[in-house]
Amino acid sequence: MSEITTPGAAERLLDTASRLFYSRGVSNVGINEIIARAGVARMTLYHHFPSKDALIKAVLERRRAERDAWLARADELADDPTERLLAVFDLFLEWARTPDFRGCPLVAATFELGGQLNAARALAQAHHDVTRRYLARQASQAGLREPEVVATQLHMLLEGAAVLTLVSGNTEAAALAKGAAASLIVGARDD
Repeated sequence: MSEITTPGAAERLLDTASRLFYSRGVSNVGINEIIARAGVARMTLYHHFPSKDALIKAVLERRRAERDAWLARADELADDPTERLLAVFDLFLEWARTPDFRGCPLVAATFELGGQLNAARALAQAHHDVTRRYLARQASQAGLREPEVVATQLHMLLEGAAVLTLVSGNTEAAALAKGAAASLIVGARDD
């Protein structure tokens, strides 16, 4: 069986590029390194991804899908909408505690690539919209006042905690974000 048709080559390329892009930045990683670390031939890369931009877009699409699955996990962790809102923060804290945490890969790529690859910004926006809608739906189901406003505030807590965790190098901001979210939720109750 030829290498081009070998199942898994595209996945190896995506896995390798995803790890390297996240740890070092998209512009700091060359195609030759991705090819070498994935253990594929140059033609295999170009068979699956006609350009580095195509590979970057595929990695970013995968990252968006991973972040969306992250929200689905919050549904599995809790039955109550208020608990689901807080579960998002628990999952964030779990992620922030991983040794390779560098914040949201979609946001990082958006900053890094600027106008070079509009797909990064569009995918980051799509993920943020999904996140905000998820939070708004849970806030509404929990009977909170102004669920859209609460969702935006909770989303800001998540994003701010991601930046502070990345910059400070510790997870204190991630841990504090859940406490702030709980206070915000209590303040938005109609009771």
